[in-house]
Amino acid sequence: RTERKARVMVNNITRDSVMYLAGLFDGEGCVTYKKYWDRKRKDRPRKYYCWRIALEIVMTDKPTIQWCVNNFGGKIYRKPRKGHKMQYRWRKSFRSANEVAKFIAPFAVTKQEKLLEIVNHYVNQT
Repeated sequence: RTERKARVMVNNITRDSVMYLAGLFDGEGCVTYKKYWDRKRKDRPRKYYCWRIALEIVMTDKPTIQWCVNNFGGKIYRKPRKGHKMQYRWRKSFRSANEVAKFIAPFAVTKQEKLLEIVNHYVNQT
């Protein structure tokens, strides 16, 4: 079901939208691609290697984050900060992040290497 949603999301996107997101992501985005030790179940002390794969844009301009949601799916997360403007976050994780990374990696400059790591991670698993 998730794969079907990702394909529908991709078919409606224009090249200009992908290029805009790549530029926005280069300036304001964050790529997380790392392996870490985590305990999956609290009742078992054994730790496992887990992947954390995510793409995220956080900013105070809600219409820009809404544009990301409208064009690439997901939802808006709010982060209230005492004494500061409200922050809004758009986030894609794991395979959803891979779908977006495939499209914006060719147009990215600053974060292209990390985006390609995500794409290659899923290519090597298939």
